[in-house]
Amino acid sequence: MPSLAAAADVFAFPSLKEGFFLKEGFGLAAMEPLAAGVPLVVRDLPVLREVFGPAARFADTPEALATTPAHALTSDDPVRAALGREPAARPTWTEAAARHLAFYRSVTGGSHRRVG
Repeated sequence: MPSLAAAADVFAFPSLKEGFFLKEGFGLAAMEPLAAGVPLVVRDLPVLREVFGPAARFADTPEALATTPAHALTSDDPVRAALGREPAARPTWTEAAARHLAFYRSVTGGSHRRVG
């Protein structure tokens, strides 16, 4: 996926998930093009605004999802591209694992008892 994402001229992430159990999560698929400086268009959802901030273009209607990528192709935005590399570099699997382990230890009182 990284080489495909980096070769794109623009990347649209039109998440249409709605409802109580179908809330959009982190938007991991959109991180690869963002890290490569590819213009990113995502649906205007609170979680995606939190993750991508000013690095992405947001579209709040199906029409905007259809037209915003074309606008991204016709406008050079090096500042937005540079901003995109920062959130893409922020999370690492090592950091995520360490945070999960710390959380589990806090919940179990630091117990290292094996299950199974």
